[in-house]
Amino acid sequence: MTVSEIVTAFGAYYLNNGQNMNSLYTQLYQGFVTEQVFTPIITDDTIWRASEARHTRIVQPFQKAFTPTGSAEFKPVEIRQYNMKADLSEYPDDIKSSWLGFLSSTGVKRAEWPFVKYWMDKLIVPQIQKDIELNEAGRGVYAAPTPGTAGAAGTAMNGIQKILGDHITASRITPIVLGAIPTDNVELVEYFEDYHAGIPILYQNIPMTTYVPEPLVLRYKRGYRAKYGKDMDFQTNADGSIKILDTQLSLVGLPSMNFKANGSANDRIFTTPKENAIMLKKGFNNSKGIFNVQEQDRQVKLLTDWWLGFGFIIPELVWVNDGAA
Repeated sequence: MTVSEIVTAFGAYYLNNGQNMNSLYTQLYQGFVTEQVFTPIITDDTIWRASEARHTRIVQPFQKAFTPTGSAEFKPVEIRQYNMKADLSEYPDDIKSSWLGFLSSTGVKRAEWPFVKYWMDKLIVPQIQKDIELNEAGRGVYAAPTPGTAGAAGTAMNGIQKILGDHITASRITPIVLGAIPTDNVELVEYFEDYHAGIPILYQNIPMTTYVPEPLVLRYKRGYRAKYGKDMDFQTNADGSIKILDTQLSLVGLPSMNFKANGSANDRIFTTPKENAIMLKKGFNNSKGIFNVQEQDRQVKLLTDWWLGFGFIIPELVWVNDGAA
């Protein structure tokens, strides 16, 4: 816990001047937005398995002879979820002799001090959701932890961008060839219109959402107004997504898609029916405030863990652009 600036500013003592919980402010925390756009499956399975069933062409001209054609095919589907955790520890006594002393208590059980509940509810839980959204869900690349050492940010799971990339490498997803995302806003509007044209016609009239880095949504709006004029403004759906003109595609910006694993701006976008986009969960409510609270001497420790994973049932029903490296 770092309270040095509080002590420097307000003194190394507690003086009750009426300060309380309402005197504590935080910056906005990024929520776990991506959770809302995937289809949740709660399962105990570490690897969720299913099968895609296909059949080749059957219909042919009639003749009396038996001339069989077509065959059934079953392709395996595997989606993995990853075990994640949060381990934290603090000495609540650090706040006793400071302006923050109202978060302490005369009780001998430090785990029951007001600080611990505030710490969990107002700081830890929001930070966990932020970490998942910004570090893991989109740009995460799993790396096995070094025993006894805390893992680095972005290594707790394979995120969406890694999963898409692996399917492209395996030739299960074929990017729509469009080139780099334009820097001009009007050209960006045309880029999305061409992107829609690259989706197979069988799926072009199915309502779907295209998930993009958040800045692209604002750029699309500005480009749309510049291209078509204010008298023909873009359509906003009830859920806040933006309709691409004359299509069944809508744009949604995801914070998880803003950056690549290396921290550079992400230029990958993807589209798929929602039922094809899967989010596996096990014990995920633990990440929202269920902790094993331990007290050792005067130190308070918090432990929690959960499972989470993303994937696509049929990768061939996921469309992406070719702009990403």
